[in-house]
Amino acid sequence: MADFTVKPLEANLDFDQLAYWDVVIIGGGPAGLAAALTTVHRALTTLIIEAKDRPGGQPQFLYADKRIVDIPGFPDGITGEELSERTYRQAVSALVQFRFNEELVAIDETETIEAEDRLKRVITSTSTYLCRKVIVACGLLHYPRRLAILDQLNSKNIHYKFPAIRDYEGKRVAVVGGGDSALDAALMVLGRGGLVDLIVREDVPIGKPDTLARVQDAGGAIHTSTEIRTARFAGDEIRLTLTDGQQCDCSLVIVQIGFLSARDTFERLGVKLNEDGSISIDPYFETSRRGIFAVGDVHGDIKLIAVAWAEGIQAAIHAFKEITSPYWLNEKRLRDNKIALIGEKIAQAARSRKKGL
Repeated sequence: MADFTVKPLEANLDFDQLAYWDVVIIGGGPAGLAAALTTVHRALTTLIIEAKDRPGGQPQFLYADKRIVDIPGFPDGITGEELSERTYRQAVSALVQFRFNEELVAIDETETIEAEDRLKRVITSTSTYLCRKVIVACGLLHYPRRLAILDQLNSKNIHYKFPAIRDYEGKRVAVVGGGDSALDAALMVLGRGGLVDLIVREDVPIGKPDTLARVQDAGGAIHTSTEIRTARFAGDEIRLTLTDGQQCDCSLVIVQIGFLSARDTFERLGVKLNEDGSISIDPYFETSRRGIFAVGDVHGDIKLIAVAWAEGIQAAIHAFKEITSPYWLNEKRLRDNKIALIGEKIAQAARSRKKGL
């Protein structure tokens, strides 16, 4: 049984004249889009703020051409670009609003009260927005680590995300990195008739062993325990000299060596963080600041699209119920805390009895 009846927003609603938004979502990736669809289908005015020029998150920007095969409902898989485009189209049709090329700066409390909610002011790099609830879904790691030795070439053939198929089809490509993303990139090139030099700093690539075996079986050259010492142009090619003395001439380079942490951004929000810099949440996806929720990679250990969807939906429902039934979440939280406290007391008593034996 569904917990609600879809109630679309009025098609002629003038969003520019809103005094405030019901929900502002930070991040237009899978978690943010799923959250937005959930709130807007409950007739909450919903705004997504996205730092990049289009939505989609990692499926769009890191592996647009990769066929994703672990999402239920797509027996032949679906590319990151197609999945992002479909979800975005669905959100626009439902009247989710978007602001692109805006970075989150801060979330401030205001003195304005609306139906027992103290409105929040979301401050971005270009504007400000008042809202009742905020869902942070911008991803824990969203800036790719770069290599200065390659950036100094200032070449359009240095890529920090999966390039378009036309860019690497049938070409010789150097892939830097030994994780799953690097191995996936190598497989994509090899699958399109290209040649691959995989440059791995570690003794053994840390990605999935079966993917590594597929790269090897497809003829990929794997250089372990080595890094790029120098990079220069050699005609139309990029010539890489490795620390083991070998040279690799390639048409382009794909760098997949991880991401920079968004911890600085999270610290500015004034929310409690975990030791690894991710956002700490309670069982309802709410942060230490009332009315601010966090979903997806900003806190989670399981980084799958299906998990991001599920978390976005759950947080959106909790936000909706806080708006429509202000006492619901507080009462539920009190009940759950009592249950947890009783459980801890029983566990303590059991430990005491065990010590007495």
